[in-house]
Amino acid sequence: MMKKYLIAVVAALLAVPAFAQGERHYEYDEYGQVGRKEGWARRFAHNFYDALVGAEYYEIVDEQGNQSNKKPVSKQEQRNNNTKTYRYYGPGHTPSFYFGVNLLTTDDPRVMTPGLPQKQGKGFEIGFAVGQWGYHMTRNIGVNTALYITRSRYWIGDNQYLDYTRSMQSANKVDLFDTFDSKPVKQGYLRYWSLRVPICLEISSASRRGPFIAVGPEIEYRFADVSKVDLVGEDDRVTVADGINVNPLGLNAVARIGINDFGITARYSFTSLFLDDDPVQTYPFMIGISTSF
Repeated sequence: MMKKYLIAVVAALLAVPAFAQGERHYEYDEYGQVGRKEGWARRFAHNFYDALVGAEYYEIVDEQGNQSNKKPVSKQEQRNNNTKTYRYYGPGHTPSFYFGVNLLTTDDPRVMTPGLPQKQGKGFEIGFAVGQWGYHMTRNIGVNTALYITRSRYWIGDNQYLDYTRSMQSANKVDLFDTFDSKPVKQGYLRYWSLRVPICLEISSASRRGPFIAVGPEIEYRFADVSKVDLVGEDDRVTVADGINVNPLGLNAVARIGINDFGITARYSFTSLFLDDDPVQTYPFMIGISTSF
């Protein structure tokens, strides 16, 4: 039964972009696509599809901000008349993909957490946008957001790994170990997935190919956290624990800077990675490269 529902949902999602591509009515000006004319159903399909692929478009409006069939005036005429004759939608320079290196740090993102040894430069994060949205108040200033699915991984240092210290008298406690089933450890790992929604204020050049800078908060939901270990003399990686006390919710600060479709992105978390700071109080920090496509 579940398989049938899944097939039906996938079929419906595939039908939406197919429907959106038919009978698309645009007018064009010096800025690009403007003034879509369609019924509510096709308009909903277009909005849904444009958000998924990060499309950008304009809507022509009158001086009161209502939709209009009036042709947009030139930039110089807008400056002279102080009128706004279009609304601009699109994700701006919100990246479609990014890859970065990450660390578990103290409340100073430059300092690694001393209570949790890590292999420096051996953590990474990869993220993909599965929906991008934005609204620009002007050609240079806008608010952008997206839904990202990301995968984060950390290498534990000093031939250790994370597992629970089992206790009958109190709650199990996460701790560091250097042997597993009496076998020495070669490498320990911590991995989790996240859903992320950043909301960024972007200031950019009027040209799409120009420079940009964006900053803002981000909400994160972490899941599927596991601890794994490589053992000396063993080929297969062993899953030690499914669920390793990772805090499911995070509040982060995000900053991006770049030119055209390429940029540098950084993130720092204001909430500790582990619940109740068990085993340590530590805050994820990431810096990487990003691109839009």
